[in-house]
Amino acid sequence: MVKAGSGSVDITPPLGCGLQGYFLPRTSEKIHDPLSANAIVVENGNQRICLVSCDIISMRKDVADKALKLIREKTGIPESSVIICGTHTHTGPAIQKSRLPGWENAIDEKWMGLLPFYISSAAVHAANSMQEAGVSCMSGFEDRVSFNRRFIMKDGTIKTNPGVGNPDILEPAGPVDPEVGVVALGSSFSKINSLAVNFTLHLDTIGGNNISADFPGVMRSVIRRILGENTGIVYTSGAMGNINHIDVKRESKRKPEYFESAERIGRILGGEVVKTLSRMEKFDRDLKVGGEKTTVKLGLKEYDGESVKRAMKAVSETKSGLHNMEYLSGLAILRASSLGEKEVDADVAAIRMGDTAFVSIPGEYFVELGIYIKENSPFDRTFIVELGLDSLGYIAPKEAYGQEGYEPVSSPLAPGAGEVLAETAVKLLKSLKQ
Repeated sequence: MVKAGSGSVDITPPLGCGLQGYFLPRTSEKIHDPLSANAIVVENGNQRICLVSCDIISMRKDVADKALKLIREKTGIPESSVIICGTHTHTGPAIQKSRLPGWENAIDEKWMGLLPFYISSAAVHAANSMQEAGVSCMSGFEDRVSFNRRFIMKDGTIKTNPGVGNPDILEPAGPVDPEVGVVALGSSFSKINSLAVNFTLHLDTIGGNNISADFPGVMRSVIRRILGENTGIVYTSGAMGNINHIDVKRESKRKPEYFESAERIGRILGGEVVKTLSRMEKFDRDLKVGGEKTTVKLGLKEYDGESVKRAMKAVSETKSGLHNMEYLSGLAILRASSLGEKEVDADVAAIRMGDTAFVSIPGEYFVELGIYIKENSPFDRTFIVELGLDSLGYIAPKEAYGQEGYEPVSSPLAPGAGEVLAETAVKLLKSLKQ
């Protein structure tokens, strides 16, 4: 017999904290909408799994590890059956430590110390709220709000976000993933208690100095107007490392008003989720649940003492920017030097609910790699969870390193790390399917 529950905890930090998401720090001034940690727990027999998503820019390994331990102690769910991730909102509190000038006091350390307890509280709430339920999974489709943000230019180079209406754009350098994954937990179509939603799109639609959950916050509000205000909703970002909301070919050059893009995207996604729910008929009340976790070593970009000094000089004295390769290369070396000497440990986790699986990747994963995992997974539906259990930066395919551009140049990881994670994820999913 399947049981399921959901939990949500407000994690909005005090105003005055640093906001993370761009090259230079910002200080939060207002709260546009609150941030939350949202969890679902699903049980069948003596097996439980848990999925927790937080409205933050990324996940830190030390935070995730502490939360995993707390969840195990308070619910009995093993660390191998829990995925904790960040949605990647660019209007949330600073999470990642940085040696760059200006970032010294960006992190609210008191709030950061409480974050593992907030995360575990959401999971505990979900576990304590479990009731008999069925599980139904379907995929919606939305291809009008997401765009591959890397473009092949007429001179043969690759540029990230080259600008709306840029006449030198030839074509996108890669695909998008339009799948809207929806897992519904409840007794029937008319009695849905909680949802897990997965979509592949960067959360960078707002900007400014106001705290906000970005479009997932709007999406949750749209869904709750129809299903009820107490509906639990866990949103996870797919492999969106090179996917954003900017249509460079749009006719209108008008800059969207503040929060306009988030409002539009949230409504569209919320509507697609509701449409998908309306097509559900079968709710499975007896399915396998479980999880597995593994650790793999990923290569880092090479550096030594001199290259670190040059990197610090570059990021301190060179103008930051999306297309300044010297600055971005400096960021990569500094980040690599903070992760390890030649390689770094990376955790990959997978959880299943019947023939549906979620697999976590510890960074901003390129969509091509996410699609590869989906196509090679033994499950009927597989959803990639970005920024799961850690955040190691951009994770691009090997060929992207030769093309350069913002993501592979700023990544601390060596070429091949993306493929190692993809094969690890597929192997883990096959083991979980047995």
